[in-house]
Parts: sequence; C-alpha cells; structure tokens
Amino acid sequence: MCSRCAKGNTGFTLIELLAVITIVAILAALGYAGTQKAMSAARSAQKISYLKAIGGAHSAYLADNEGRCLPTNFINMGDDPELTGNYRAWWCHYLMRYTGGSAKMFWNPSYTPWSSKYPKGIWDDVPNLFTGERKDESPGELCRIEAGFGWVWYQTSALPADQGDWVSGLNSPRPFPAIDLPSQQIVCMESLSIVAGPNPSIGLNFQAWISFVRIDPMHWSGPRWSGDSITCLFLDGHVAAIRTDDFKEENFSILAR
Repeated sequence: MCSRCAKGNTGFTLIELLAVITIVAILAALGYAGTQKAMSAARSAQKISYLKAIGGAHSAYLADNEGRCLPTNFINMGDDPELTGNYRAWWCHYLMRYTGGSAKMFWNPSYTPWSSKYPKGIWDDVPNLFTGERKDESPGELCRIEAGFGWVWYQTSALPADQGDWVSGLNSPRPFPAIDLPSQQIVCMESLSIVAGPNPSIGLNFQAWISFVRIDPMHWSGPRWSGDSITCLFLDGHVAAIRTDDFKEENFSILAR
C-alpha cells in the first residue's frame, strides 16, 4: 500500500497538478496547430478551385468573343448599350455570365483586407457573400469586387482614361495575339485590388512593382499571401503559386503592346 493511501490522503500534490496542466496545455496546443493547418489547407484548395473556375469562365469568354482579350474593365464611350448609365464595367461583370451569375469565385478565401473600413472587401452591384448586403462604393461601375483576386493589367502605352486595360481602344478589346508560351502568361492573381501586376503607363514598371511586392507583404497590387509566394492563374488554365523571387517580366508583358 502506498504511503498516501495509508495516510488516507487521496489528493494530488502540487507537482502532480502542474504535470497534468502541462500535459493538457501541450495537447491543446497540438490540437490547435493541427486545426489551423487543416483550415489553411482547406482555404488553399478552395482558392485554387476558384481560380480554376475563373480560368474556365475566361476560356468561355474568349470562345464567345472571337478570341479577343478580356480587359480589366470596359470604359463607357457611348457605343456600348450594356454600359448605358454606367461609367464602366469590370472584368468580373463579363465573367459572371459564365458562372450562373455567381460571384463566389471572386472572393479569395485567404483574403486579408487592407483596411478595417472594408472587413470583407468592397464591391459594386453584387451581394456581399457574407451579409447579403449590396453596396455601391464607386457609383456607376458594374461588379467592382475587391476581395483577393486581381486581373493582370500590364500595359506599356498610356491610354486617355483608365490606363490599365488590355485594349487598343478604350471600348474595343483587341485580338488575342499569338502566344508561344501560354503557360507562362499570368492573367489573374492574388491581389488586394481588383487589378494586379505592373503597369508602366502609370510609372509602375516591372522592377518597381516587384520591389514593392517583396518589401510590402500587403502591397495593393500583389501581396505575398503565403510567405513569399502568390497564387496565379495562367493563360493555359493551370494554377500555381510563384515565389516573388521567381517572377519574370515575361509573365506579364507577353500581352503588352
């Protein structure tokens, strides 16, 4: 018989209590770490799925528009009945017709807002997926959704108005050029803004852009969502994460004029 039992003492000593508390804390920490890892993996898988859905919608858009590029947005020049009464329409608006009107895939599950003013991003004319509320942050614009994915807007020549479009005229999508390496051309990527990537027409050339991205993990034109990498959709439809050190100007400038 143990000495404690012989004395009728069935309580725990301080050392035993501390040992139990320590074990419980370790198990809780392990459980939390495992849960966080599982949640991160789920968000990553969902993010890839959404980008692939965007890629599928883009392919359908190209097929319906004789292979003409989808710009970041269309400016209303008075010659487009769809834009009557609106200043412009963003790329999301033209892809939603291929998603049954759903905007779900435009919301990056890894999205971290840049301001507490927009805890779930800003949007135009699209119900907030989390609250159902509609909001018009930029009157006269269709489907401006800033929630984690941006359309690459590389453009080398200054345009009279919005300088980030993939267009030769403000309201005329240009023919898709022959591209030898579509697997290297990024069309959509993680970004705090609805647009992403370098834009020399406003002074943000590739070297300036990449330096901002490397220094600032929350830079509006391409934050480092996962350590030092950004998940991207390529022209051939595949999705991959690229380390910021591995970005090349060719990933963006193949379509530039």
